[in-house]
Amino acid sequence: MQTSKLTAQELAAAINKQNIHLEDLAAAVSCRCCAAAEKYNAFIDFDPAIIDREIIRIAGMLQNGEEASLAGVPYALADNICTAVIKTTCASRMLSSYQFPFEAATAQRLKENGALLTGKTNMDEFAMSASGENSCFGAVKNPRNGKHTAGSGAAAAVAYGAVTFALEQDRCGELRQSASYCGALGLKPTYGRISRSGLVEFAPSLEQIGIIAMKTADLAATLAIISGPDPLDPTSCSVDVPAYPELLHGKAKHIKVAVPDCWSETAYLEEVIKNIFTAKLQEMREDIFQVEIVSLPFFRYAPVTAAIISAVEAFSSLSNYDGVRFGFREAGKHLQEMYRQTRTEGFSSSLKQLLTFGAMVSSGKFYHDYFLKAQKMRTLIKQELEECLGEYDLIVLPTTPFRAPALKNGFKECLLPDPAASYTAAANLAGLPALTFPVFMQDAAGGINTAGLHFMTKPWDEAILLQAALSLEKINPVTFSEPQL
Repeated sequence: MQTSKLTAQELAAAINKQNIHLEDLAAAVSCRCCAAAEKYNAFIDFDPAIIDREIIRIAGMLQNGEEASLAGVPYALADNICTAVIKTTCASRMLSSYQFPFEAATAQRLKENGALLTGKTNMDEFAMSASGENSCFGAVKNPRNGKHTAGSGAAAAVAYGAVTFALEQDRCGELRQSASYCGALGLKPTYGRISRSGLVEFAPSLEQIGIIAMKTADLAATLAIISGPDPLDPTSCSVDVPAYPELLHGKAKHIKVAVPDCWSETAYLEEVIKNIFTAKLQEMREDIFQVEIVSLPFFRYAPVTAAIISAVEAFSSLSNYDGVRFGFREAGKHLQEMYRQTRTEGFSSSLKQLLTFGAMVSSGKFYHDYFLKAQKMRTLIKQELEECLGEYDLIVLPTTPFRAPALKNGFKECLLPDPAASYTAAANLAGLPALTFPVFMQDAAGGINTAGLHFMTKPWDEAILLQAALSLEKINPVTFSEPQL
């Protein structure tokens, strides 16, 4: 039985009924993760011993008759989500040897439900972008095409079939961009739906933890487990968590969809993405979707607004990495020199550019001329989106203006705003749930282009995102990057 092709619920049921032995599962998962690490540099910290230890823990749960709704389901965490047993480096020299003493709330909830942690995945330093190249552990390769970036190791591991799902941070759409590059589904929930406790902060008002998977059912099963309030995270909300897997079994309803009229005016928009999106809109019209063009005049300012706000927040959040309390330290003749040397050697040049911009914008007259105006624009964007979603069920766009950039030739420099965030940043500014669905189209040369359809909806309505994805999944099956082991 190829366990990688089972949904999370199917695999857990087979494990609970002992139709699949945990030892066989461990061997298969270790083999796939090892291949993903060696071929695509998807993992920062992967060791078969981690899986063996997890298998022993899960076996103990089953023997004690404990509830294990995700028993044996393999997953990975991006390396800025803390665990007490595996280092959390944030792909930075600054934390390359640091062990956090606590567990993220999401990791703890998955552990309590029997999920199988395989390791920590590669990422851009402190998740500053989705280039997949700004990591002190090397670039992540795309399993669809090894000459292109995957955006993140989490997306690469899922698309390759090494894990059933992965959790990753999403600040301006990095999770959704990576999922789109690799041909996977990516879900960013409503701000406050999932606890951020244990996520290493970068831009706290924008970022949250999301899910990457290859099947809508796996997004639903995982979201149901990790959602809900957390006393350790004051930004988490006590809104009721629906039984997402059960909602997928209902009859699909007619969905009213809005398309911003400015979508085709985005910088760096590739003709192939334009053609794919236009074709998919027509396909959606023939299904259960009613598609209409709408005017959203403030939407186009979302990327630059998010860039300013995230740079200022990152400047504040990363100020405590100074070599005094924890992490990397470079010696100096005096305290100020030690600070300067530590941050010079511990951070990459791209991150230092971003932090320098954040320092500038948060000081003097720039604070009033840029940061405060960005906050006002954020309010306008949020109001505009909420008004639109009062009339429509979904807003749909491409996920990124371009396909996965080639390695060493992509948007690896610290570009502000990040061109990859042209369509995704607005959801983070407004705290709205958003989902990317993979789209595959063959080009004239016989190659496969991978892109994404990006959906946004009103707060707390992740269910309609999942229902829309399931409807598309029935007519556009999502496949792994290559035959599974």
